[in-house]
Amino acid sequence: MWSPAGPRDRSGPVTGPTTVQDMRIGVIGTGNVGRALATAWAAAGHDVVLGSRDPEGRKETGAQLGLPLAGVRAAAAGAEVVVNATPGADSVALLRASCADVLDGKVLVDVAVGFTVEPHGFVLTHPERSLGEEMQRAFPAARVVKTLSTMDSAAMVAPDALAGESTVFLSGDDPAAKAVTAGLLTDLGWPPASHLDLGGIDTARGQEHFAHLFVALAGALGTHTFNVRVVPPAGR
Repeated sequence: MWSPAGPRDRSGPVTGPTTVQDMRIGVIGTGNVGRALATAWAAAGHDVVLGSRDPEGRKETGAQLGLPLAGVRAAAAGAEVVVNATPGADSVALLRASCADVLDGKVLVDVAVGFTVEPHGFVLTHPERSLGEEMQRAFPAARVVKTLSTMDSAAMVAPDALAGESTVFLSGDDPAAKAVTAGLLTDLGWPPASHLDLGGIDTARGQEHFAHLFVALAGALGTHTFNVRVVPPAGR
């Protein structure tokens, strides 16, 4: 279990004694990403609820996954960690309308990237300030951590199925929230050595802008299931 502790800080290692055993997680979004993450964290022993804008219409999804499904506000209100797996172009408006009043003090893990597909190609909807930053600005008492936004849902929950080791990034202003998120990443199969703390939430811009390279790589590889590894200089 986790409780808010410590001041918000713009940088800090993903370290500390924080445990993430038996956490209550509200995964908002029932698409491929939300379903994959919710299933994996439930298998790791966490208490997971899926949140949907249309819980009645999505009952079958919850039944198929063997997970409880609720409205967005109910899923967020009962959670210690809220995971935004909604379409990034709509995320802030959706959460503001549905559950802004219950996000204070919670870890808000944002895995989304906002984009549209235009006639001239893929366009980010948050080109100047990242969605992660917009989340922190919209919900200032929440503890926003950006992660997992540089890969598809299959790689998120099965990093050991890739051909080699790779890197998962974290951005956020609160070290304790990043430590909780790091624990949840470990539960997905990401060993601590694969975690790279980029710093404050402003560094989420780099994670989200990687989407352009992701699209190009997917086209070159003929698959969306891949990831990248950061290779430091020899001797580090």
